[in-house]
Amino acid sequence: MTTRNANILRGVRNFSPLLQAFEAGYSADEIKQAVLDALRPEFEHPERLNTYGIDLLAVEYVNVQRVRSRGWSAQIYDTCLQIRRHCFSAKEAECGRVCGEWLGSISNGLALYWSAVRLERVKSDLPLEDFAYEIFRNTGALIEGTLQTYLKEMLHITRTLNGDEGSFDEINQLNLGAVVQQLDATQAFRALLVIPKWPVSLNQWRNIAQHFSLRADGALVRCTYGARNQYVIELSREELLKVARSLFLLYSAFRTAQTIFFLDNAESLSVYCKPSTRGESDRLFQFNVGAASQGFEVVALEVCGGRAFARLVDVSDVEELQRALHATQFTFQLWVATRAIEIEIEYNSKSGRQKLKSTVKGEDCKKVFNGLEDLSYLARVSVFMQFP
Repeated sequence: MTTRNANILRGVRNFSPLLQAFEAGYSADEIKQAVLDALRPEFEHPERLNTYGIDLLAVEYVNVQRVRSRGWSAQIYDTCLQIRRHCFSAKEAECGRVCGEWLGSISNGLALYWSAVRLERVKSDLPLEDFAYEIFRNTGALIEGTLQTYLKEMLHITRTLNGDEGSFDEINQLNLGAVVQQLDATQAFRALLVIPKWPVSLNQWRNIAQHFSLRADGALVRCTYGARNQYVIELSREELLKVARSLFLLYSAFRTAQTIFFLDNAESLSVYCKPSTRGESDRLFQFNVGAASQGFEVVALEVCGGRAFARLVDVSDVEELQRALHATQFTFQLWVATRAIEIEIEYNSKSGRQKLKSTVKGEDCKKVFNGLEDLSYLARVSVFMQFP
């Protein structure tokens, strides 16, 4: 497994049930149907689901299942989605323009998020003081670099709905504390922007992280926050991890609501929103989830010098050549994710007895992407090599 993409690859198995479903004996069709059934209630226009590939839908299936796993995060997700829908229904042009204005900032924030994912390290071996430092470094970056943009966009949409729109520049210049305060002052978000058990505001969690106002004291970490009035909260190692996971879940609720809203209203929003380029890490994660939705685990992934390579291992017990050929079809998806000059997919059966390598040129993938050739064209121009 390559170091640069190792955390992206591990994330698919750790946070998605797709591979485990194949290992339990479910078929690709059964899994696809389960994904569609789960997402259909999330859409006002469920027919839109038929316009998206299973690779993209499987990612959002995982995200929705995650945020709905807790009542409080599900409430945040539903609130965000309802406000977006109400605003778009009542003031389509204004809401669409606001959504479009924030796309660039959201894209930049997601790039920071994926950089943090790539650099994440195992923390279980760290002493408490270093463990706390790493936890707050990660959560501080998540809140400041990525979540804050979603909060500002939601404040802008909320104010637009209430007839007090404001401008992008005005809202973008607000500090995090002001954004949290204004959202908390609305009936919709009142008391929602805190994580269970620890009633510390989002901006104070960020402040603890930014100023490293923490100190290990025996088995606990003492965190200090507040400018005028100082407050202290003590957290154990296990509680620190729960705080980090809860803050990530809160972020996921905002992000997933935005994504589902855009997928549900893509055609209407296209009038107001310029297409944005998704980061390579985001596209590679979608590639990995897409492979998992067909029962293949990506165990190695390299993108370097114009060449993209992925090794896929079959998690099913099937030893037929047809599964190997199915896996090699992911050359096209890997090109979509990387735009590499040369694409190579290596398939390994679960037992290791069946192996097949497929190589195709990026220019041939581009012909399919532009509609000049159909997908079967790649089977004719690919170079296959079967090896023991």
